[in-house]
Amino acid sequence: MIVALAASSAFMTPVSSPVNTLVVAPGGYGFGDFVKLGVPFTLVVMAISLLLVPWLLPLR
Repeated sequence: MIVALAASSAFMTPVSSPVNTLVVAPGGYGFGDFVKLGVPFTLVVMAISLLLVPWLLPLR
């Protein structure tokens, strides 16, 4: 489950999803803007996932 969540939470690049790619030019965003906000958000999602997945979906 962690691998599936990790695959769907790519926030550090404008080419990670079609929505990110669509807003780059109209918003005037650069690659660095996605990195600045994507790294902390990815770390938050990782921490929450590592805490909640074993609790919500135990192996036994």
